Amino acid sequence: MSNQFAMDHNVMKQLQIIKSLQKRSEATVQSLYAQAILEYSLYHYNKNRLLNFIDQALIDGKEEEFYQYSQEYKQLMEDHRDGKTVVENGFELHLTFE
Repeated sequence: MSNQFAMDHNVMKQLQIIKSLQKRSEATVQSLYAQAILEYSLYHYNKNRLLNFIDQALIDGKEEEFYQYSQEYKQLMEDHRDGKTVVENGFELHLTFE
């Protein structure tokens, strides 16, 4: 009788759908993590880059560059103040930044 259950076309179809959903969920989670890594990497890269430019402008006494990079840094901080939400297949992951 168990063989007959396993061979039922409808049951096999449902099992394939479940398996497909599990793979999709795993892929969705992996995609969210990848997006999070990219967002954090870009944030920290740009933050450090701007801080280095600000420091160099101070060392070189370049007031105009100092103000320019300070404004860019301020904008970066403002853009990330409330965090950022990444979305994939209806799932959301909210990222917070320091």
